[in-house]
Amino acid sequence: MSEKAFTPRADRETLMREHAAARAKRAAAIAGSAEWRAAATEVAAIEVEIAKIEALRVPPARIARPEAKGK
Repeated sequence: MSEKAFTPRADRETLMREHAAARAKRAAAIAGSAEWRAAATEVAAIEVEIAKIEALRVPPARIARPEAKGK
């Protein structure tokens, strides 16, 4: 992987900037090369962190009620 490892952040705006930079690195690298794979791994790690933030922002669609279990 790259010398500067991805460090997770709670700030979505920072993650979006890092995501754009990692995508640019991936696009500039030769497909399948070590640099491309490292950038692709970085993109994926950032996307996971963004998904974690998004999951916390969206409430569940439905919360099961204990009394509804028997129906």
